[in-house]
Amino acid sequence: MRRPKIAVICRTIGLEYDDRIRKECISIARHADVKIFVTFENNLEEEGVTSYGIPYKSYKLRSREKLTSGRFLIIKALEFFLKVRPILKSYDLVWAHEEYAFLFPLLGKKGKYIWDLHEIPFRFESLIMRRVFWYIEYKSKLIIHANSFRIEHLKSEGVIRSIEKHNYVRNYPDKNFTTSVIIPDDFYKFKDWLNNEPFVYLQGLTVADRYPYNSIASVLDATNMKIVVIGTFEDLESKSKLEKRYKEELNNRVYFAGRVSQLAIPALLKGAHFTMVFYDVTNPNNDFCEANRFFQAINFGIPVITGKNASMASLVRDYGLGIALSSDGRDLEEIKNAIRLILLQYDQFKENCLENVDAFVWNDDDVKISWFLD
Repeated sequence: MRRPKIAVICRTIGLEYDDRIRKECISIARHADVKIFVTFENNLEEEGVTSYGIPYKSYKLRSREKLTSGRFLIIKALEFFLKVRPILKSYDLVWAHEEYAFLFPLLGKKGKYIWDLHEIPFRFESLIMRRVFWYIEYKSKLIIHANSFRIEHLKSEGVIRSIEKHNYVRNYPDKNFTTSVIIPDDFYKFKDWLNNEPFVYLQGLTVADRYPYNSIASVLDATNMKIVVIGTFEDLESKSKLEKRYKEELNNRVYFAGRVSQLAIPALLKGAHFTMVFYDVTNPNNDFCEANRFFQAINFGIPVITGKNASMASLVRDYGLGIALSSDGRDLEEIKNAIRLILLQYDQFKENCLENVDAFVWNDDDVKISWFLD
C-alpha cells in the first residue's frame, strides 16, 4: 500500500526551535512521507533535512525584503501561498500551522487541509472575519488547537460553528526531549559559572506580558539561588530596571543563555530547583496557554509556580505540582511568598511531579491516524 504524502506548512524562527512542529512531524512520519515547506524569520532559502529526519524546503519572500516591518502580513502570506501552492498538488494532505497559514485551507481544495492553531486566532473574532473562519472550517478536514480551553473560548465567542471539525493536541514533551543528551555550545561555561550551586530555571521571558522583571527579581530577593534564563530577553525596560537595581549581583547570579535548540534544553533544565511561568491573563491567549516549559519542567520532576492562568493553574492544583498564584504574576510580593512556600514544602511538590510524569508525556497516538488516513 502506498504511503500517503503530507506537506507541512509553517513560518518559524527555526525548525530546531519549534517543538510542536518537531513532535507532530515525527508522529505523522510513522505512517506517511512528510516534507516541510517553511519561511524562516531570517528569510533564508535552502533545502535540507532536520535533525529529526524530516526533509524541508524554505522560501525567500521578496515581500519580506521590501516590507521589512511587522506589517503587511497578508501580502507576505499570499506570496508564500502562491510559491508553495503548485507543489501541493502532488500531496495527499496539507498540514498548515498557525494563523499565518490561513490562506492554505481558505483557498485550497476542500477536505485536503488540517489547520493547526498554536494560538487563539484573534483576527477571526470580528463579525466579518468570523465568516471567513466558518468557510475555512467548512473546507478543512480538521482544525487542531493546543487544548480544550481554547476550543471552548472560541465556541463561546461564536467563532466555532461546527464543533465536530475541532480537536486538540496538548504540547507535552516527548521521549526524544526527555532522553536527549545534546548540550548547547556554551554548556561547560554555564556549568563553571554555576559551580554546583542551586539554581532556578526561567524560560520565555521575552516580552513584558510574561513578567520578566518580577520573575527574576523575586528569586534574587527571596533566595540565594542562581538563575538560568533561556531565550531572548526583548523587554528592554525590564532589563534596565534589573540592571539598575541589582547591578553586579545580576551578572553574578543570572546566566542569560539566549536561544537554545529544543533538544539541548534538558542539559540546562535538569537539576533546577524550581521554575516559574507567568502570563498576563487580560489576553485570553495567555489565560489558556500551556507553555512548553511548563510541561518540560514537570517531566524532570521540577516544581512549578504559575499565575492564575486557567489551564496551567488547574493542572498545578489538581496534581499538586507547585503553587498557582491568585494573581497572574504581576504581584511581586505574592511571588516571593510563593517561593518561600515552595521551598518550605519542596519535597512534597517534587514527589508529586515525579509521580505524575506519565500524565504529561507526548504520545504519538495523540496525533490520530484517522486525521490523515481515510
